Amino acid sequence: MLFPDLLTGFILIICGLLVKQYPNFIAGYNTMSAIDRDKLDFVKLSNMMRNYLVVIGAIVIIVGIILFLLDIKESLRLLSLSAIVVFGVFIMVFKGQKFTKP
Repeated sequence: MLFPDLLTGFILIICGLLVKQYPNFIAGYNTMSAIDRDKLDFVKLSNMMRNYLVVIGAIVIIVGIILFLLDIKESLRLLSLSAIVVFGVFIMVFKGQKFTKP
């Protein structure tokens, strides 16, 4: 089935586009104190998160289509696409740490 791969990719792209408009989608933003919010550069952080989520979503869609056309087993497709998402989110989290002001 190709539908779950496409759905996952489109959800990631939509989340990436929405996180720029609504920084409340950033995990922990609502629970931060005012002092912690002042320490973060939310404009740059939301730009970075938008870019990474859109790229991860596009990669998931492209790889999902390629693996579907190559007739790879569904369990291997799920494993590879999950690895792409997890690896991309780890990179995004570590890159996001640099937007904290001292």
